[in-house]
Amino acid sequence: MNLNCARRRIGALVFLAAVAAAVPVIPQSKTLPDAPGTWKPWKPLATTTGNGREQAATPALMKAFEAELLTFNAIARRATGVATPVGFSVETWGWVTGYQVSEHAPGQPPAGGLPIAGGFTFGAFPIFEYVRNGKTIREDTGETALQQFLINQIGRGVIDSGYVQEWMPIDHDAFLKPMPQGEIAGLPRYGDGLVIARDPAALWTPLSQRAALDIVVKARQLAVEGLEESMSKYTERLAVVRDPAWRAKRMKDAQEAAKTMPNPQAFIKTIEESIGVEEASLLKELGPSTGTGKSLADAKRALSEVTGWIAELTPAQQGAPACYAAKGTTLRTKFPTSAPADCHPLVRPNYGYFNKALPRSAPQVLIITGIKRCFDTADKYNRDANSASPAGCRANRALVETLDKAAVRAWLR
Repeated sequence: MNLNCARRRIGALVFLAAVAAAVPVIPQSKTLPDAPGTWKPWKPLATTTGNGREQAATPALMKAFEAELLTFNAIARRATGVATPVGFSVETWGWVTGYQVSEHAPGQPPAGGLPIAGGFTFGAFPIFEYVRNGKTIREDTGETALQQFLINQIGRGVIDSGYVQEWMPIDHDAFLKPMPQGEIAGLPRYGDGLVIARDPAALWTPLSQRAALDIVVKARQLAVEGLEESMSKYTERLAVVRDPAWRAKRMKDAQEAAKTMPNPQAFIKTIEESIGVEEASLLKELGPSTGTGKSLADAKRALSEVTGWIAELTPAQQGAPACYAAKGTTLRTKFPTSAPADCHPLVRPNYGYFNKALPRSAPQVLIITGIKRCFDTADKYNRDANSASPAGCRANRALVETLDKAAVRAWLR
């Protein structure tokens, strides 16, 4: 080996040694499926959160809601499948959701007009240990599949799936109805949740055909308004670009700048050409058959399509329950009045379900979700019913299966 090769090899070894020294050594951990776990202390609920203010909940009301959560926590602790945890430790905590009133949700109660909506989270964290600096460390934290228990939540995005493309991006309270899917652990399943309520089917009310199409109108109006705003800006800019005074100043500034350029004439020509290019681009955007001009014309036709159809419908057709056929190719086949078998019913929350005579802190509906994650699919994220880990989904299933349903129903008002 010659001297230069030897030096290069020594240099490479030194570099690799330096890199190795800079990379931290991650301790190897092992799970302890037979180690006894604990139920950790309850994490107190914050009484002055932004979400609480959105729901017009005073600190006293938040405290009353937390008292209800603690009652449910006691019921969960008695579930035989998780009462004495082995291989995992349990953390539980409560929370409240935000509340926004949508201008496109007629009949939605104002903030403070509904029971406090929130939830209870159950987390079964695996017990594991590792060696660091010669010392064995045991922990029961990290990541796990959480089980959510939603309280007084019956709105969009809770347990429904899918979306109505023609409604985007309008804010509203309508959604695809969560459909019944049998039972799990003696509880009726709707969509991605197990529902415990006086009458689960009464949590949602049908959306009328007129209401469904009105949301489409709002979405298409928004598209038209956005394109009209763009057209206005393009028109204003075109007037500037065509203004002789603006052009004269632009060229004067270019001539001054050109004095410092290696090729002044080429620079001035580039500026002249750029003005022409910008004018041509603006004309293309504003034209009725290209760019934004064409998009605006198309958007106006789409808006006329839905408003014209609404005008054709009889009062009975407008008031009939609406459904959505995602495979439809036109507006009328996506929102058919005949309701074919593949058309999914559309609903909105039944705000009248809640008993207004009860305190706002009272739990009236409990929905356990998401069910698909731990009860339907087997994969590497511990969704497999045969997973060796007692934490995560296995513990979640054990909790749901052994939860005292009678006590939960007695807890609900």
